[in-house]
Parts: sequence; C-alpha cells; structure tokens
Amino acid sequence: MAPSHSPIPISCQDEEENDSPFESNPYKDKTFDLQPVSPYSSGEGLPYAPEGWPNPGDVWGWKVLSRTNKAGYFLDRHLYLPKSLQTSSSRRHSLRTKPDVERYIESNFPSMAIEAFFDLFSWQIPSTEKTPTKAVQSMPITPPVKPLQIEEDTTEEISTKRKLKRRTKVCSQPSRKISRLRVRVGQSLSPDQDANNILDLCLLDNEVAKVDATEIFYGNIDCQKGSGMQISGEKYPNVTTVLENFDDYLDNLEDLLVMPHSESSSDHMAPSTNTMDNQTIECCKKKLSSLLAGDFPSLVSCNNAVIEVAMLASQICKDATLSADQMAKLKLVEEIPLASVAFHEANGNIVKADRFLGDLEAKKSKVLSLKLDYKDKVAQIQSEIERNSAAIQEIDDQIQKLQSKRKEICGALESMQERKVELTCGEASVANSILTLVGEIQHGLSEKSKWERKKANSVQRVAEIQEKFTTLRGLTFF
Repeated sequence: MAPSHSPIPISCQDEEENDSPFESNPYKDKTFDLQPVSPYSSGEGLPYAPEGWPNPGDVWGWKVLSRTNKAGYFLDRHLYLPKSLQTSSSRRHSLRTKPDVERYIESNFPSMAIEAFFDLFSWQIPSTEKTPTKAVQSMPITPPVKPLQIEEDTTEEISTKRKLKRRTKVCSQPSRKISRLRVRVGQSLSPDQDANNILDLCLLDNEVAKVDATEIFYGNIDCQKGSGMQISGEKYPNVTTVLENFDDYLDNLEDLLVMPHSESSSDHMAPSTNTMDNQTIECCKKKLSSLLAGDFPSLVSCNNAVIEVAMLASQICKDATLSADQMAKLKLVEEIPLASVAFHEANGNIVKADRFLGDLEAKKSKVLSLKLDYKDKVAQIQSEIERNSAAIQEIDDQIQKLQSKRKEICGALESMQERKVELTCGEASVANSILTLVGEIQHGLSEKSKWERKKANSVQRVAEIQEKFTTLRGLTFF
C-alpha cells in the first residue's frame, strides 16, 4: 500500500504518461485516491501497483526516484513483480519504464491488453514537492474558447525562456573551470520545446569529463558529441530532500547509479538525439574494429581492452540495422571477459606445470650426479688401497732391505685407512641425502601423471578458446 503522508489527497483517473494532468485515458473507468509521495519512496499494492493479478493474492511493488515533470508527477517510477512471478535470483526484478512494462506484459501475458493492465492501478504518482494541484494553479488562465494545447505551449515557452536565462548566467561565471563543448542544436527553439531537452554542455567541468563513461568508449570529443547526453539543472535531487529521506536514498542508491540522467521517452528527447546516437554507434564500431584487429591473446592481455570491447559490443547491439550474423558476433564479443579469465587460468596452469616438471627433472639430474660422484671417489680410494697393498707385499719380500721404506709405506697406508674411514662415516649422510631426494622423486612421480593431464587439458583449452575467437580477428561492421 502507498505510504501515508500529510499532503491532501488528489483524486484523478489513471492517465497516459505525459506532461499534462488533464489528458484522460478513454480506456479507464476507475478512480483512485492518489496520495502524493516524497522522492525515493516505495510501497506495494494500490493505487500505484496492481493487486490480485495475475493470481489472487499477488501484490506488485512500486518505487519512485526524484525527477518530476511540469505536472508534478514522477518521471522515474518502477514496478516490482509479485513473488509468484519472481525468478530464482535473490534480487527482486523491477520494470523501470512504461515501455519495459508493456514489453513484459506482451511477452508473458499476450492475452492481457495493455490498456486493461494499466486500468488496474495508477501509473502516475504525484510528488509532495510539486503536486498536480500546484501545477494546475501555476498555469496561466486563458479564455475558455482556446484549446488546452495552447495553455500547455504557453507554459512551456515561459518555462523555457526562464531556464535559458538562468543557465546563461551560470555559464557566464568565470569562477569555475568549465569545459565548453559547443554543440549545434538548431537555429532557434520552437515555442513548445521543453527546456529539459536542451543540451546544456557548458556546465560540464574538467573533473567530471575525466570520469565520463563515454571517454572509455570513444576517447575523443567528437564521440562525446554523439553520445546523445542531456544535462539540465533539474536532474539531481534537492539536497534537503535527500537528507530528509536519507535511508530511502541509500536503499535506492544502487538503482540510481545505473539509471541515466537523460529522459528515456520520445516526448522528452532532443531533435538531434537520433543523429547523435548514430554517431555514437559509428564511433563504437570503429573502436571495436580496431581492438579486434589483433589476435585473441594480445587482446586479453590487457584488462582494459577486454572490458572495453564488451562495453562497446553492448552499445553496438542497440543498432537496429545489424544483421543476425553481426548480432551473433557481438554476443560472442560480450563473452570475451569471461573467456579471458579462463584463458589466463589455463595459461597459468601451463606455466605451473612446466615449472613443476622442470624442477622434477632437475632433482633427477642432481641425484644421478651425486651417485656418480660418490662412486668415483670410492673407486679412486679402492684403487689406491689395492696399489698400496701390492707395495706392502713387495716390502714383505724385501723386509730386511726395505725396512725403512716399509715403515714409510705403512704410515701412508694408515693415512689411507683413515681417509677411508672418514668416507665411510660420511656415507651415512650421503645415503640420507639420497633417500630424501628419492622420496621427493617418488612423490613427484605419483603426481606426474596428474600434472601431465592438467597440462594437456590446459593446452587443449587454450587451443579451443583461440579457435572460438579466431573469427573475430579483423571483424568490421562496414
């Protein structure tokens, strides 16, 4: 249900989404008691959301942001699906514009007429800051013989002149560093043109321009001119309103960060928006073609390039002139960020496997080297022992003549025996080293097949990814 507020209720019929509070919908015969609500409010059920449809007991939710039209109704209002229509995701699905609601009803409930659906509740939600009653009182009184359209045009013309005069004063102040981007909108404004549609780019300062998301895609002023961006003094909520409803503002902050400031309906779009959108898409196509000119490993080596190609592809998908094949290729481009993660992971596994196998081979070589070195030393000592033993035998035959020499050789033999003992004592440490290395080798051999399979799978994964995105190399849209 709508939250309770102190302002007076306003009784009106549910109307089409426009700037006039007087235009009635011929399909509606229900009258709702509309309570004005504050910005960033939310609620459930009537009068601002359906109840009991499509299933008995279903209650839809609603939420508004801060922008209002001249009539005092919120421009940004959302519908939340009832629990019976929610998907498995934890986040509650919302329909953010009237066209989104129409598309959802047509796709999921084709037998339900759009007019009949909007008969169930009031799409228009009045604001407490500028209620429709105040809007009616602020309109100039005209003779009754003139049609209502003349009153609306006169009000819009006066509002346009006042806003233009106010913005001219702001732009002429030299105290701020202003990035002045001159955009040709036209030779003159029509009397019924809304001032919110004016591309007031003189209010863009250098710091804001640095973080503008359009620079991520285009990187030049020409592309920024084609982005169709609209800037006006009434897009941002009043600071006092935000402070009074700060909890609601924080709850809706995530939605605000993804909502564009420019009005989405065709009634509030500048005359040159379509041309500017085409220029933006052309810039996106050129930038995407240049990024896809190289091979896939070079592309995914830069994280910024991976993110940029996906964002460019999502922008180009808005082009209605794309063929089915081009749309399929763009969907493939949007998969590049996820594929790059798998690609880098597979390459990392290959490097780890090569390092592990290299270390294993190095340990094997070290064991063989220690073994050969030990055998060479033992053989050398053994040969010396045998040679000295032969000398002793000769000394025994000539003991009398060679007694002095025998003592000398015996001394040498004792020294040789001592060296052998030393080597024998060191044999234990050598054996321990060999046992340790043998244990490590056996452990490595037990994991060798696993790492070889992991390497083979990673090599195959890298080849599949490269083959999958080979068709994107050199892709252009001209």
